[in-house]
Amino acid sequence: MQKDPKNLVFNVNDIPRKFKVDQVCLDNYLVNGKIKRWNGPFQTVFSPIEVLKNNEIEKIEIGKYPLMDEKTAIEALDAAVYAYSNGRGIWPTMTVEERTYHVLKFVNKMIEQRDNIIKLLMWEIAKSFEDSTKEFDRTIKYIKDTINEAIDLDRNSSKFSIVDNYIAQIRRSPLGVVLSMGPYNYPL
Repeated sequence: MQKDPKNLVFNVNDIPRKFKVDQVCLDNYLVNGKIKRWNGPFQTVFSPIEVLKNNEIEKIEIGKYPLMDEKTAIEALDAAVYAYSNGRGIWPTMTVEERTYHVLKFVNKMIEQRDNIIKLLMWEIAKSFEDSTKEFDRTIKYIKDTINEAIDLDRNSSKFSIVDNYIAQIRRSPLGVVLSMGPYNYPL
């Protein structure tokens, strides 16, 4: 005897409000310090979790992201290369304190969106509430720990070293334009 598939999914109306997610349309992007609006095509994102809605099993649309083109990618790359400027750009010439300020500003904006990000993790990759919460909190901790390490490295490297009658001071700086991508199963 086969079970009715409709009995295997939640009714959309039975999902607690605290776990419901509003659709997100990522129609803005950042290039060269400016927020721009994307007017091209989008990719719709559906949750792998299906629900019962109007007596039909449906996938929940959780948002859209831009399908950017080569021209936009090159524009972003050019802006990053310009910002680095062979080690003489704005970011690499900032002090550690200045870079820390900007990263913490980003982190604080991210924390403001904590609940939304946790819900999006749940719906997009079908992680539990607890695992999504841990992932978010662990990511914030990792960023803050990295900042503290950078501060410690800068503090330690500001000391003078004497080796074979040579006095040296080693300073660290960003090495180039980098795109950092985490593992596919760790969206943050």
